[in-house]
Amino acid sequence: MSRRYEVCIIGGGAAGLAAAVSIRRRIRTCILEKNPIPGRKLLATGGGRCNLTNAACAGARKTLDFFASMGLESRLEEEGRYYPYSGRAADVVKVLTDGVKEAGHDIIPDCEAVSIRKTGDGFLILAERKSTARGKKAAETLSITADRVLLACGGKAGPQYGTTGDGYRLASSLGHRISRVYPILTAIECGDMKDLKGIRARGTVTLKKDGRPVASENGEIQFTEDGISGICVFNLTPMIRAEEGESLRDALARFEVSLDLAPDLPPERLSGRRSSFGILTEALAARVKPEEIRNWRLPVRGIKGWRQAQCTGGGIPLDEADPVTMESRCCPGLYLAGEILDRQGPCGGFNLQNAWETGIAAAEAINAAAGKDARPDERREKNR
Repeated sequence: MSRRYEVCIIGGGAAGLAAAVSIRRRIRTCILEKNPIPGRKLLATGGGRCNLTNAACAGARKTLDFFASMGLESRLEEEGRYYPYSGRAADVVKVLTDGVKEAGHDIIPDCEAVSIRKTGDGFLILAERKSTARGKKAAETLSITADRVLLACGGKAGPQYGTTGDGYRLASSLGHRISRVYPILTAIECGDMKDLKGIRARGTVTLKKDGRPVASENGEIQFTEDGISGICVFNLTPMIRAEEGESLRDALARFEVSLDLAPDLPPERLSGRRSSFGILTEALAARVKPEEIRNWRLPVRGIKGWRQAQCTGGGIPLDEADPVTMESRCCPGLYLAGEILDRQGPCGGFNLQNAWETGIAAAEAINAAAGKDARPDERREKNR
């Protein structure tokens, strides 16, 4: 089956939905979404609440206004985090999908882009759409031609939500380089810690490489059966990576974490103690000597993989996309948005802000480009 569109968006996540809502109604647009429903990963963000953006983001106001224009109000909470006022990620997905439909654009679910090829006047996308007929699963091949394509299919983090790195293969086929990808914003593995599983403590976590501090984060440290977790831990993981030509095993041997489990207690309150109990829980005190309370060193054995990671490190280098229009510098007519790009931020709404921002920027550039393509009489009609 063949279909013709002016714009084809590959990926119905945060960036793809924001872009589709922002593309003008008269520009015939479709979203190819490999899941049965769009926004599946969005539904799981922020513990099901969807941390929309952060007050520290330069473009936060534009994002909040974007959602307010669709009737979704937001609430400011601790550490500058904005959530939908209702506290439900499902409401974010609903206003976006409703917005796409109101704009007259098509969402094609259960449809995975298999290949993409640049043609003389646009692109040819071959996709496979799953269907069930008479109780049997089947697959239909769609042939889609489009003037412009937006790749917004995410990275590799959270493959259970459909983000399995498909976009890297498609981008590579159109001339893009892909820098090494790795899971980030995830837990750190430190060895057998089953006796501490479930314990929480507030403190400072410092990541060290070759004995030298790389970065520190404050917050609640959560102990797992094989390491440490929590937002303060997640934010350190982008720095745990191998250098060019270095094996992961050799790289990990260069890292360790230091935990300060009583950062607000002066040294004199700690000196002369026989036990850490009374400052730490009984289980932690059995592990941590009094002289280690401010500097408990743990090896970095690894980090949790793609299923546990909140975001992807690496991807398409930023210098291969125009920072204003998000158009590819390698392939005119191709646009890039969201996690597929090598741009990451800490927990707290920064990565979703990147998705909204780049998706909307690409849509605005597509609107402008489509207006230039139109004949004078068409331009007058579109501007009415």
